[in-house]
Amino acid sequence: MLHLVPAAAKNKIANGLLADFTVTFPVFYYLIIVRPLKVPLKSILLVLSLCCVVAYLVLPAHQREYILQIRKLTLVAEILFIIYAVTKFNKIRAAYKTHQLHFADPIYNLRAAMADVLGDTLPIKVLASELAVLRYGLLFWRKEKSSIKVNATFSTHKESGYIALWCIFLLAVLVEIVAFHFLLRKWSPTSALIVTLLSSYGLILFIADLSAILKRKVLISDHQLILRLGLRWSANTSLSNVSSIQKITYDHKSTDDYFKGGITKSNGNVLITFKHPIKIDKLYGTSKEFSSILMNVDDFDGFEKAARTL
Repeated sequence: MLHLVPAAAKNKIANGLLADFTVTFPVFYYLIIVRPLKVPLKSILLVLSLCCVVAYLVLPAHQREYILQIRKLTLVAEILFIIYAVTKFNKIRAAYKTHQLHFADPIYNLRAAMADVLGDTLPIKVLASELAVLRYGLLFWRKEKSSIKVNATFSTHKESGYIALWCIFLLAVLVEIVAFHFLLRKWSPTSALIVTLLSSYGLILFIADLSAILKRKVLISDHQLILRLGLRWSANTSLSNVSSIQKITYDHKSTDDYFKGGITKSNGNVLITFKHPIKIDKLYGTSKEFSSILMNVDDFDGFEKAARTL
């Protein structure tokens, strides 16, 4: 719109867009999302912040000064929330240790502890997920610790050749980031820097994915079965709830609803069926119940034996 309208009308259009970004869109979000779905009111701050970022990138220079002033007001609210979260750190830590005694999954325990102290809301779940990504992406050399007695562990990445596939994707991503950065620099150095920073964060997520897959193995304790695939998903159930364990040697096709939890989504080598549906927790707080899970387990025979004999 800003490029197509006549120069005389451009300022009016820009002012109208500024009002849309800072007022109309947040108000619509409140009326369409917050009120009907009972989403926490504080989520409007996140929406307003995103609107300000987009407006700053697309509007002319003289409108950016107004955006910076609005951003200062939202920044005060965000700083107050961060201070509030820091004051709750000891409570979050205590809740984390309590959950840790019963479940050997740091991501689940962090999310549960933050929900206990700060509230079980979508923004809190997203924040816990982002912390998990940074933990596995930036501290990928740290060893995984388990607080419960584990009888058997099983990796999920070897048979699928995921490491080789990951290395190919990593090389392609690095080449694309560098090439796209220099391409954007010819048009806008600021845009090139922003896109490169966002791409770098995507690279951290990419590293975290492999790091978590290598460390977060399938666990079997005396009466507990912990199924998970890196950061992508996790599930916890009792061994007595397992109905059948079937080896899959081809792409699984079924009319029954099942969770596609393989490294390459629909491809896996084990189909686990349960007597009662179990909840699958995904990275950013979404969860759903399934009666069957298709996933990867490298040592099928050892996994089946351990699940049947314990």
